[in-house]
Amino acid sequence: MELRVNEISSLLTTRYPLSGNHHEQNSSDVPVHRDWDITSKAALVILWGLLIYPRLDPEMRLQPPPVVSVNQLHASFREHLGSEQQWRSMLERFVQHDYIRIQAPDRVTPGTRLFASVDAAKMYDLFRTSVLVRQLHTTTKSPRNKNS
Repeated sequence: MELRVNEISSLLTTRYPLSGNHHEQNSSDVPVHRDWDITSKAALVILWGLLIYPRLDPEMRLQPPPVVSVNQLHASFREHLGSEQQWRSMLERFVQHDYIRIQAPDRVTPGTRLFASVDAAKMYDLFRTSVLVRQLHTTTKSPRNKNS
């Protein structure tokens, strides 16, 4: 079953600051992604599933963390992420707001906001029971990571 962008983006659950004031524009705790387009939100779901979920899943965290490449990610999820130009623009925004960090030369690692702004408890439950996690890890698995 192929998931569409709007279905993937709908999985994004946001963790709001404990103060309950969701309208503070200058607060570094306010998740900036709440007003983004569905493609950007879908990309955050995909990135969370690839970068954070394996650290939380009891079986997956026994394995080395997956290496996520900018180019491999776009090649695997092009239909969800849009054109190369759109993808690069999203990456710049994600880096600017510290959702991800790009390590030389092509490796994506999680940024602080991917941990802090996305509600891990709700996302974990969704991913644990979803086919999306299997699709993500099957699609991005490279031959050199299959050492079993």
